[in-house]
Amino acid sequence: MAMRKISIGDITAEIDAANGGRIASLHVAATPLIVTHADSLLDWGLYPMAPYAGRVRNAQLEFENQTFNLRVNAAPHSIHGTVFDCPWNVDTHDATSIVMSTKTGLNWPFDATVTHHIAVTETSLRCVLTITAHQTMPAQLGWHPWFVQPHQVDTSFHSMLQRDSEGITTLERVDPVPPPVDDCFFEPNAWPSVYIGNYAVQIASDCPYWVRYDAPNGDVCVEPQSGPPNGINSKPLILQAGQQFSRWMELRIAHQL
Repeated sequence: MAMRKISIGDITAEIDAANGGRIASLHVAATPLIVTHADSLLDWGLYPMAPYAGRVRNAQLEFENQTFNLRVNAAPHSIHGTVFDCPWNVDTHDATSIVMSTKTGLNWPFDATVTHHIAVTETSLRCVLTITAHQTMPAQLGWHPWFVQPHQVDTSFHSMLQRDSEGITTLERVDPVPPPVDDCFFEPNAWPSVYIGNYAVQIASDCPYWVRYDAPNGDVCVEPQSGPPNGINSKPLILQAGQQFSRWMELRIAHQL
């Protein structure tokens, strides 16, 4: 399946529907903003996370007095949902926008459809994720952008969630710690921003949880999520059959002198 391109003005995005409905590249003029390739599909691009985001402890979902085994792709845990590495259908595509959809697949015990709408303006990229449940199920949405090594990162949050000895986020609020981090934060004091080349990229979203990951090579991930890691167990949103749930994210791009 060939890459699809959307662009306007200086902003150009390439979309890889075959590999998780992800944004495979994002440029402002000649400046790349996201990592364009890695050995694992977990480690590049800007990809959607559904029907859960972040780690799920021991790859197990507890729901309605049953235990469901999820795939183990961050041993011994499951991570980042079931749709980031599956093929998506292209439903509509024009010069500045694309809409894709996929099922949650065999790695999720419930039937649901996920839709990813991506659009560009002359100053932003906007993503909207929607999940439609076809049976009662927990659900969570988010995005995982891998920003190329920024020369500055500004994140300021009121609180973060404590991790336990297994590295899994609990629901205990603690004071934020300074970077480098791999932690879940919430209540931003301002929208997170990364500075790459001559551009400031502000990440805005109606998601209440934010994971920041400072990779050892200098790349940075700032991931808006509708719930915390392991949230499908610890703080689930329950959808009924036929019910939809949506979240949005924007990358707001400004030229810096």
